[in-house]
Amino acid sequence: MRNWIAKFALLVLFLSAPAFLLAQDSSSMIGTVTDVTGAVVSGATVTLSNAAIGVSYKQTSNAQGTYDFPNVTPAQGYSVTFAHEGFSVLKVQGVALQVGITRTQDAKLLVGVNQQVEVQAGNSNVTLDTTDATIGNNFDVQLLQELPVYSRNSPAVLFTLQPGVAAGVGAFTGARTDQNSVTIDGIDVNDLAAGANSTTGFSLVGGAPVDSLQEFRGTVTGLLANTGTGSGGQFQLVTKSGTNEFHGNLNEYHRDTSTVANSWFNNNTGLPRTPLIQNQFGGNVGGRILRDKLFFFFDFNNSRIIQSTTAEDVVPLDSFRSGSLQYILANASDGSGPCAATSKAFSTPQCIGTLTSAQVAALDPQGIGFNQSLLSFVNARYANAHVNDPSYIAADGINTGGFRFTQPEPDTLYNYVGRVDYNLTPKQRIFARFTIQREDAFESANILPTDPVTSPYQDRSYGYVISHIWEIGRNKVNQFYYGDNISKLNFPTLFKSPTSPVNFSLGSLGAPYASGSQKRRVPVPEIRDDFNWIVGSHNLGFGGTFKFTKTNSNLTNDFSTVQIGLSSANPTLTPNLRPTNIGGTTAKTLYDAAFALALGNISSINSNYNFDNQGNILPEGSGATRHYRFYQTELYFGDTWKVTKDLTVSYGLRYQLYSVPYETSGNQSNENLTFDQLFGARVAAGIAGTAGDTVVPFVTYTLGGKANHAAPLYQPSYKDFAPRFAFAYNPSPKTVVNGSASIVYDRTVINAVNFIQDQSSFLFQNSAGIQYAGSTPTAALLNSPRIGGTGTALTIGSAALPVAAAITKPFTPFVSGSTPFGGSSGTGSAYIVDPTLKDPYSINLETGIQQEFPGHFLLRANWTSRLGRRLLGQADASQVVDFTDKASGQTFSQAFGNVTRQVRAGSTVSAQPWFENIVGSGATPFLLANFGSLFQLGDIADFANALEEEGLTPNNVNVGAQFAINPWITNKGFSSYNGLLVTLTKNMSQGIQFDVNYTWSHSIDNTSAPANYQAQGTLVNFICDAVHPRSCRGNSDFDIQQIISSDFIVALPFGRGKSVAGNAPRWLDEAIGGWSLSGLPAWRSGVALDVVSNAFVAGFNTDAPAIFNGNRGVVKAHVHKVGNGRSSQVQLFADPVAAAAAFSGPIGLTVGSRNNLRGPSAFTMDGGLAKNFVILPNGRLNLNFRADFYNIFNHPTFSRPAFTNAQGNTTPGTDFTSSQGVFGQIASTSTNARVGQFSLRLVF
Repeated sequence: MRNWIAKFALLVLFLSAPAFLLAQDSSSMIGTVTDVTGAVVSGATVTLSNAAIGVSYKQTSNAQGTYDFPNVTPAQGYSVTFAHEGFSVLKVQGVALQVGITRTQDAKLLVGVNQQVEVQAGNSNVTLDTTDATIGNNFDVQLLQELPVYSRNSPAVLFTLQPGVAAGVGAFTGARTDQNSVTIDGIDVNDLAAGANSTTGFSLVGGAPVDSLQEFRGTVTGLLANTGTGSGGQFQLVTKSGTNEFHGNLNEYHRDTSTVANSWFNNNTGLPRTPLIQNQFGGNVGGRILRDKLFFFFDFNNSRIIQSTTAEDVVPLDSFRSGSLQYILANASDGSGPCAATSKAFSTPQCIGTLTSAQVAALDPQGIGFNQSLLSFVNARYANAHVNDPSYIAADGINTGGFRFTQPEPDTLYNYVGRVDYNLTPKQRIFARFTIQREDAFESANILPTDPVTSPYQDRSYGYVISHIWEIGRNKVNQFYYGDNISKLNFPTLFKSPTSPVNFSLGSLGAPYASGSQKRRVPVPEIRDDFNWIVGSHNLGFGGTFKFTKTNSNLTNDFSTVQIGLSSANPTLTPNLRPTNIGGTTAKTLYDAAFALALGNISSINSNYNFDNQGNILPEGSGATRHYRFYQTELYFGDTWKVTKDLTVSYGLRYQLYSVPYETSGNQSNENLTFDQLFGARVAAGIAGTAGDTVVPFVTYTLGGKANHAAPLYQPSYKDFAPRFAFAYNPSPKTVVNGSASIVYDRTVINAVNFIQDQSSFLFQNSAGIQYAGSTPTAALLNSPRIGGTGTALTIGSAALPVAAAITKPFTPFVSGSTPFGGSSGTGSAYIVDPTLKDPYSINLETGIQQEFPGHFLLRANWTSRLGRRLLGQADASQVVDFTDKASGQTFSQAFGNVTRQVRAGSTVSAQPWFENIVGSGATPFLLANFGSLFQLGDIADFANALEEEGLTPNNVNVGAQFAINPWITNKGFSSYNGLLVTLTKNMSQGIQFDVNYTWSHSIDNTSAPANYQAQGTLVNFICDAVHPRSCRGNSDFDIQQIISSDFIVALPFGRGKSVAGNAPRWLDEAIGGWSLSGLPAWRSGVALDVVSNAFVAGFNTDAPAIFNGNRGVVKAHVHKVGNGRSSQVQLFADPVAAAAAFSGPIGLTVGSRNNLRGPSAFTMDGGLAKNFVILPNGRLNLNFRADFYNIFNHPTFSRPAFTNAQGNTTPGTDFTSSQGVFGQIASTSTNARVGQFSLRLVF
């Protein structure tokens, strides 16, 4: 602790030292004062003032005629006065200063004219940037009232109206989605615990309703020294302030089912629209408490969504409830012939036989028959849930069916934002702002509709900030901040089993109650200071931030699960336990499961327990509680040097020191090895052809972390120095050439570390299980316990809960004695953070040109490059490692690859020395006979695992022996991004305003996963091969080559003062005047698409990319509909059969390229029609009407094809081994169908 106190003291001393860089929530203005001949005028007094908010600033032009106002409060409506003896006074009105922007306002003074000249600054909210090379768009937030904004709870639409943004996948100029950063009023509001939303790239704590915002600034790359918390997009927001005049609004935004179109797939299958009622309403007010001194602002936002979804669960048929057991007959009872395996009670009753309760008892080895406690339970639990969908695919249709119901999913959100500004003195100002968010929504549907709300989502986040701004003389400004944003989320299970934490799983009926819950509270207190000091032509900036974060979480994962039905040790019954006239294999399988369930047979009990760091078992159901502490320190120095009137150079250095998260109660463990130590030993053994239990060291766990006076998970990076350089050359008043170079470090996403630690710490969780089995199925059913109880309160009868064994320290999992078994049994798994982990970083390069054109046009074109280094990548230390046969010198991959080629060619398979020498003589034909399909697919990992599990190879041959799956968080990721970013802006003139962003880019990497992504179970985004990390180098998952985003506002030229009917009478002007059109058109090319092979090469975590060896023309995207009616489908490829034939599976350890195809392109258009009604003149009271339509043309934007892996996870991509017609099949859209919204705003 003393070390951190010392570091904090050093930070305070550093920030208090005498110290251009504007604070993150402020603006600035620079310029040059000249006479009409162009000669500079030094000593001119420049006064910048804003009567609405009661502020005034003064500067004097220096010897070069330049002046500089740093750290100015962002606002509209500034005026600037230029005065010098012997010259006229020039006053420029209507100057807009926007957050994060340095505005250039030059002045030409007339000689010898003793009068004041007044001019208007015009409507150019977007101007040339003459000071640096940042890339991004700034917007007047008033646009959010004039554009069709889909969600008024968030300013996310402004984040996407930037060049370089891959909308829909959350990536900004090649950075990972969790590296974007947002500040509000200078304070970090990012979700540091969980990272960003994978679609938008942002997740804001406490929310930011658009009506509460006054200023916005976006920077996608080209960061200065004072920004860079994370290496992605940086966005600065400022909340509204009160002024000397009272302003505000009342608003209502409405959507309902009648304003919503049906989705493409619903229309295609004949399903109706999903009911919807959405009302968003609120208002705000701001004004003065004391003129020119004290101001207030308050915003209230309330969103209420009433919607529903369709859910379906498996429930027992009435026959089962009454104590009868049904099964498929071998032959139909009406003499019509053999019964099909697909026979169902509702469709082919003549093929369904029935056992009465007495007959069930006669077959029961215990002679009891139908378990009365089970019948009591199902009749109580499912009393109001009777089968209404007998064909439900998850039910067997014989003893169970589907119960489909409509589940209400209301979502209610409240936001409160308040702010107070106080001008202490003409030189000192303070402000304070608070934000509160209250949201109640559904996390998942109830199991049954009659259940009370079971799995809600609750957000109780809030935040605040206090800031002091002090102008010290005319050349120094200091701004201090203190704030805290508290993320408080809860995912409870409110309706549990009455026997919880003992839960029951009823065979084919599944779990009748939900279980498990989690919650977290993450406060992020932050201290920040920015100091600016103008020294001649230098504008110096010093500053930094310090955050001390504590994540508090609870995960309920300690409960017991009682399995009712068949035991995995006796998965089938014998004929003496079945009726004699039962059908074939399928009929027997379904009957066996139903019979064991009907008996109430307890097949197994598995109990999970949590321990503290002293080894004590915690009460079951109390959950795993964790308190992680984490510190972030960031310091910077920067200088903006006006070298000449036309050249500005910005340079600086940013330093960050992020501590390693540690668990304050000592619930933390460390491993004894690094990834390279473990994996390197496996590679060396494979090259040498050395096998055995102990040729590879075991991973062992001990107590770790600061609370245990032990080493951290990994060492902090003390050398994260990030230099920044930029220049801006202004060869003419309407042209700027600029460029920059910088290093930017990633920030730590805490949950990526915490989750890994908590899932595989081994010292704080243990489980115990009892399997009830027998030498025969009859013996198992005879001796296994049966459930008891009445109603919904089941008991485990004569059984007892297993108790977990004590955990010894150090602990070596999946090793018995000195023999590892986790790999051979397929049960060993561990997630590990590499102790050598370092902070990832990017090298960014930019150059560009800005050109102002007549007609209020501004063109900005930039080239940007990002080289990502040491990026986080998840690698499997248990992946396949090539093993050499000492006798022949042949490797495992060579032997497997040879057989694969011969099988695919249909030729005779020759004996392979590796198989003959290591597995045994004659092994090649034996292995081909038993694993031929794996050779055909090229599935070398499953083949290697089969050899180990069957005992055909010794431990540590090809695959890991201690763990079957062993992902590590490493620095083996890398990336490269290059892009042309072009923005054309037309500032408002002649009633027209627009921005058009065009991006032409390419992003390449070997893994695209953000830090908080858990690759295990998804089969994608692992390092394909840790031996050769570049083997899966390819297009990034989020790579989109061409993107166009835009916005426009057109004030229609009708009514008073306009070109059409400019002298219209009041009654006519009310009808035709004040109308405007607005829109957000966007287009992009296809997102990168992976083609997988259903084969696993490096390990079980990675479905290997298929090898492309065909014609590029047959795999081009050609989205079209196949078939007619409700059974029609959407296909990506013109000929899916020909497209699939262009690929082949892996050969040995050789795989194809990642993401080598493209999904569908996309076009969207949101449009709005607005009308302003003037109620009182001079803007004192107006009524605004809007009709907005999102996806106005109802154009379906089809998603990429997706495949479902063995773990049940759906992942973008397509499997070329899929059955005919499935390859390239598209099953969803990525955008909603058309939604209409109507609104009224009363503005005063």
